[in-house]
Amino acid sequence: MIDGAPGATQAPDDTPTTRDPAAAAKGGRDAGASQSNGAPASGVSREGSAGEAAAASPGSLVTYRVFATQYQPLTAGSVEVAVPDKCAKFAALRNSAVLAQFGCPDGYALGLDWRVNIGRDNGRSAVLPVRDVGPWNLDDNYWDGPAGSPRPRRLFTDLPRGRPEAQAAFFDDYNLQANCKDLNGNPTGRTDGADQKGRCVLNPAGIDLSVAAAAQLGLGPGQNEWVNVTFLWETTDPGSKPIFARGAMRYLRQTRTTGVADYNYHFGDPGDIAVMGDWDGNGTKTPGLFRAGQWYLRNSNSTGIHDITFGFGDPGDVPVVGDWNGDGRDTPGLFRAGRWLLRNSNTTGVHDLAFGFGNPGDVTVVGDWNADGRDTPGLFRSGQWLFRNSNTTGVHEVAFHFGDPGDVPVIGDWNADGRDTPGLFRSGQWLLRNSNTTGVHDVAFHFGDPGDRPSSWR
Repeated sequence: MIDGAPGATQAPDDTPTTRDPAAAAKGGRDAGASQSNGAPASGVSREGSAGEAAAASPGSLVTYRVFATQYQPLTAGSVEVAVPDKCAKFAALRNSAVLAQFGCPDGYALGLDWRVNIGRDNGRSAVLPVRDVGPWNLDDNYWDGPAGSPRPRRLFTDLPRGRPEAQAAFFDDYNLQANCKDLNGNPTGRTDGADQKGRCVLNPAGIDLSVAAAAQLGLGPGQNEWVNVTFLWETTDPGSKPIFARGAMRYLRQTRTTGVADYNYHFGDPGDIAVMGDWDGNGTKTPGLFRAGQWYLRNSNSTGIHDITFGFGDPGDVPVVGDWNGDGRDTPGLFRAGRWLLRNSNTTGVHDLAFGFGNPGDVTVVGDWNADGRDTPGLFRSGQWLFRNSNTTGVHEVAFHFGDPGDVPVIGDWNADGRDTPGLFRSGQWLLRNSNTTGVHDVAFHFGDPGDRPSSWR
């Protein structure tokens, strides 16, 4: 198997999870008739493990019904699952070197929540980490979307989203191959539905549970069954999500709903000014810090040290972040007594753009107000919002009222329409609006406490 340790240099072995023919054939007998891969109408519960916050409502996360088999993991007794996506495995194992070697898309960010919720029909469920690849295929990320998605389905794109290739091969003779191979790669003389390696598919499994993980779910040795799988890194809602900083901790939530953090991590020191940005252009916002003119940026939503550091600005400057030139990467800016100073790369240097907009003491916001792919400046003045659609000196082009004095402004593309719109953080209450117009909030929920520093991510 592939060495998944961070920094491993061993050449990867493409062999998926090991199974013996008898166990695989038993899985096929256990499967019964093919079942719909649609998510159950009521959703699935998610139970946190010890010391872990309960998660977001699974209704906003991708859930499919698939057949589960069992395997013996490399580490005896390990509680884990295998999914048929080598990129998901190595993102979960935080091995960026192997991700690059495989040419995995940038959307396989190390900081995503690489776990699944497995729900049985008897109501029992468990949250389990991805640690291996299999069953059957290596590149069948069947839970993912089409081209243009952060992690598009790489193979078998003619199959419906949510249908594993092994299920289609087993029940419908998908990828029918003459003289398909056995599990050792030897010709069988049979014509049957095959996996991506040309092996005769002996069961319709879309996920593999380690023996210990199956036991947590109450499954006996060798017991295989249809289960509901929620992929905790795949949301059905691509809009911006809430995050807040509290001291040196960041707390993230996968949905715009009331609840506790889905996960949290440490980055920086108390007293740093927290920012969020898509520093590497992979479509996910990750943390940054501004510390008296020095910037520290990290490319995953996880505990660790900075990946990038540079100097830009002076103590007392207000940091701002945006994609000023439309290249898909966020870079730093400064607000200095009504003057905006913007830089188009995450490197030490002087500003690339300078202009005046606002007054000393204004609260700054940044967003793509008109969906042109570029971020431009905004101001929040005691419930009044003032936006400008270019990074040039001038007066506001958009003005509206939303909020009260003392509210903390927060910006995001809450409904994924390509436009950033306003939000308010009011003592732990989030009030979000989906248009840049005067009116009341469209979404309200509670997440955080007074004094937290809110932002958005996705």
